[in-house]
Amino acid sequence: MNIPVINLKEQYKKVKKEISRNLQEILSEQRLILGKYCTLLETNIADYAGVPYAITCANGTDALILALMALGIKAGDEVITTPYTFFSTASSIALLGAKPVFVDVKKEDLNIDPVLIEGAITSKTKAITVVHLFGKLCDMDSICKIGEKYEIPVVEDMAQSLGARRNGKMSGSFGDIASLSFYPTKNLGGIGEGGMVLTKRPDLGERTKKLRVHGMGGATYHHEMIGINSRLDEIKACALVAKFPYLESWNAKRIENANFYNKKLGKLPIVFPQTDAGGSHIIHQYVIRVKERDGLQGFLKDKGIQTGIYYPVPLHLQECFGYLGYTKGSFPVSEEAAMTSLALPVYPELTKVEKNYIVDSIKEFYR
Repeated sequence: MNIPVINLKEQYKKVKKEISRNLQEILSEQRLILGKYCTLLETNIADYAGVPYAITCANGTDALILALMALGIKAGDEVITTPYTFFSTASSIALLGAKPVFVDVKKEDLNIDPVLIEGAITSKTKAITVVHLFGKLCDMDSICKIGEKYEIPVVEDMAQSLGARRNGKMSGSFGDIASLSFYPTKNLGGIGEGGMVLTKRPDLGERTKKLRVHGMGGATYHHEMIGINSRLDEIKACALVAKFPYLESWNAKRIENANFYNKKLGKLPIVFPQTDAGGSHIIHQYVIRVKERDGLQGFLKDKGIQTGIYYPVPLHLQECFGYLGYTKGSFPVSEEAAMTSLALPVYPELTKVEKNYIVDSIKEFYR
């Protein structure tokens, strides 16, 4: 048997007709950038997330950069964030000349630990960027209270959490501004790169609209500020519009698959991701933690089961961030997670036969 980490080919079969129809319309009319489908995608996501502004851009990294630019982050500022995340969470800060200030994550869900945030705040702290890791919402009540107390804006890196909710409130609507990725492997993934900035604040929404088109305001070739070129093209947007109606059912299937694993593997020496009835975890990745990670990964590979490691090197130990002065041992929970985390296939198209084969193979490893 051959089971990939994600099966985009199977997903495409479900939306092929809609995407093909949309593509033909775009190519016939030759309206290629920031047109009908970009507007429709923005409207759909804004309504879904419960925010007035959803601004498409070229990719998820640009979404982070635009969010920070909209907040006015500049050289010499500090932004508190997590060291256990994808690289762009911190690189977006550094690219603007600001300093990433890391605090460790919680053992329970590997999200940033609110208890540690307050101790990292200085007079230079201008933002807090949280990551809803693997699709699990952070403790936004505690984090937003800290932001309000110190008048520091909160950025949500929701690249992995579109559709996660708590008490009816959606990911992307808790903080001041949020960044979203439509990378092909995301729960709502495109046919190439794509991103979006979400915000409930009109000032940040209007500023982001200008920043993504070189800082242009209402008049073409008149620039109110220095921005970047980060426009989403219609071809990518039309595929996302076609896929969007399936997002809720796809997320539900991911949660169902995660609960299946948790139940079937529950007696093994494994730390499992925890789901809840409220939908606070939409399982972008199903990441277990095991001491024998490398051995288990190799065993499953021999069985034809592909897995992933997210993330093998925490950001504070990346060579490019050596100038920050962190060393091994600075963030023990993140470092332990980097050595023990393993992502199993959890995509919605997994069959019952495939899931049982994965479970049986893991049980065989532990015999």
